[in-house]
Order: sequence, then structure tokens, then C-alpha cells
Amino acid sequence: MSQTAVRLLSLLSLLQSPRAWSGGELAKRFGVSARTVRHDIERLRELGYAVEGTRGGEGGYRLGSGGASLPPLLLDPDEAIAVAVGLRTGVNCIIGGMEETSVRALAKLEQTLPSRLRIRVHNLGRYTVPLPSNHPMPMVDPTLLTVLVGLCDSRERLRFRYPEDRVGADEQGAGTTYDVEPYRLVNRQHRWYLLAFAVDEGDWRVFRVDRIDPRLPTGPRFSPRELPTEDVAAYVAQHLPGHVWRHRATVRLRAPARDLEGKITSAEGAVEPIDDRSCVLHLGAESLQTMALALARLDVEFTVVDSPELLEVVRTFADRFNAAVARGSA
Repeated sequence: MSQTAVRLLSLLSLLQSPRAWSGGELAKRFGVSARTVRHDIERLRELGYAVEGTRGGEGGYRLGSGGASLPPLLLDPDEAIAVAVGLRTGVNCIIGGMEETSVRALAKLEQTLPSRLRIRVHNLGRYTVPLPSNHPMPMVDPTLLTVLVGLCDSRERLRFRYPEDRVGADEQGAGTTYDVEPYRLVNRQHRWYLLAFAVDEGDWRVFRVDRIDPRLPTGPRFSPRELPTEDVAAYVAQHLPGHVWRHRATVRLRAPARDLEGKITSAEGAVEPIDDRSCVLHLGAESLQTMALALARLDVEFTVVDSPELLEVVRTFADRFNAAVARGSA
């Protein structure tokens, strides 16, 4: 943060106190000239803060409104709206318990904003409607996320119970106890994942945070290992627990892997090269129809290797398209 921004933030904190501050007092306090103080006051007014100024022996500057319960925030209009969007999104957040927290934070933010920005933030909530997800996501305890981040930082082992992977099953059940060294938290497709080194297995593992049942207190400290890759997000995408997708399939594509760059997202699958003319796509989705449409979008010849269900959906699509062509040509 620049020296000017730091000074403005400190100035706002002073001006929210009950007393008035003379220009000379502010100049002496911040080690600047009286002219700089006047420029700072005008800058705050340009940002929309109601800085009042009075003359005389008891005169000086003070903040007219806002900032009573929280130091005012140095946000320009676009930044204020961006923060408000994030907080309002948090009301429908996938982190359990964050809805109330987001509402409280938004209320405090609105108290510190100038009136013209408060109106814009209010309109944001009045005229926008969140679109609910078609597939409800599991809720994650924010306390658990905080604990995991702390363990990554302090390098302490964690023991937890984890349900055995069952395709299409989200419920908690009997599982295995793991002793791990936690390293990173990754958010992907509205789910939280923990990248950790499983001590008993002697290998790296990816765990869904909402399925972790921790056993506290934590274990001993560990010496950090070298991560399996510099691109942690890509590694997690390639090693997701098998039950993330409801349907999975292996498809051979008659095209080099390099030609598919940017056409398949990590949320849909992973591509492995075979040779200069073909590759394998490990595809997954919540529905077979979504998988078929993803293949059609690639515009390359393909062979479904191991999913009769997907092949049947592809055949159904082909019959419908052929019938549509026939009717259009009649």
C-alpha cells in the first residue's frame, strides 16, 4: 500500500472520532504540510466521504457520517461494488455458516460507505436474483477450513476418518483413518479439496474437505516435502476422488492432444496423448447427455472405450439428428 493510501486510512480513522482536528494538528501528526492535509481532505471528499470543516477556535475537520463501528474503508466505487457482490454471493455460499457472517460483514461495509455508494449497493441486492445451482453442493464447516489452513502453515499432522469412495454417494459412512501431512487447500467446482501426503501410504492424496472427520488434537510437526508439482491446481484436477463425477468414461479421440488445448476444461476431464494422431480423454459429468454434448463440441472422430451407457446416449443423439436431417430434406 502506498504512503498516501496509508495516510488517508489513518486520517479517516482520526476523523471518525468525536472531536474535530485542526489542519495544523493533522499536519504535525503526519509530518506533512498543511497544503498536503487540505489535498488529502479533498481526496476523501472526492471519494464520497462527508468530511466536515469548520472555522474558529473550536473548528477543524471531522467525519460527518459513516465509520461509527468500523474504520472507514478506502474503496473507490468499483471496488466497493465488487466487495458487495462478493459478500452477497456469500449469502448463498457453500461454506456452512458463512451466510450469517456475510450478512454481518455486508451490513458493516454499508455503514462505512458514502450515501451514493450505499444506494448502489442496496440496488444491487434489490434488482439482482441469484440463480440456484442445479446440483446442490455439500456444505463445509468454515472452522474446519480454518483448522486445515492453520495445519498447512504450522506443518502439523492430521488424523481423520474418511468415507470410502463410492461412485455417486455423498453421504458420510464407515471409512478409513488417515494420518496425513496437509499442504494445500484447493477450491474447484464449488468444492474444497485438501492436498496432503498420506504417511501410511507413502504417497500424495487428494481428499474432499466436506468428507473429512478430523481427530483432534493434531499430531506432531513434520518437515515439509517438495510438492508433487508446481501447478497444484492442475495436479488436484487430475487426481480428484473418483466419486466427484456421477458418470465417467474413457474415450479415444482421433486427434493429437495439442489440438484439444482449450477445448476441454479440467472440470470436464483430462487428456492423455497416445501418439501424434490420437489421444485418450478421461471424461466425466453429472449426466451422460452432458458428456455426449462435450464430445460433439470437440468436432473430432472418437471411440467410446468403456461406457455402454454413454454409447447408447450417443446413438440416441445420432438417430435424432439423422431424423431431423431427413425431415429437413423432405
